[in-house]
Amino acid sequence: MKASREAMAAVNAHAEEGYPYEVCGMLIGANGSGRVTQTRRVRNTVTDRAHDRYEMDPLDQIRIQRECDDSGLEILGYYHSHPDHPARASITDAQRSWANMVYLIVSCAKGKVENANAFVAVKDGGPMRDEPLEVG
Repeated sequence: MKASREAMAAVNAHAEEGYPYEVCGMLIGANGSGRVTQTRRVRNTVTDRAHDRYEMDPLDQIRIQRECDDSGLEILGYYHSHPDHPARASITDAQRSWANMVYLIVSCAKGKVENANAFVAVKDGGPMRDEPLEVG
């Protein structure tokens, strides 16, 4: 996954602002570019386990998809944070994944982002494989 510094900074800021809860959003780039240059925050609709679960608000997803369609952009993947846990795809993450989409996970410990890793699902529902992450 290739991402601009600005896009990664936006993901990290969202994770730190949302700590100690999981935050989520979409990774966006110009059609056909394969490079994440923008992000969009999506509301986490989980309320009872938001410290270790997320579900993206479907209305946010539809709105963002329409905005991208109207602007010549595409959704390249999704991001979410792991508060006080490693930036590794969990079983739940894999089970809820879609094939060929990039999933960026950031580890946020005590309110500060420590690291990030990217993954791609081999097929819908996983398993997930590591995806090299290039920021710049």
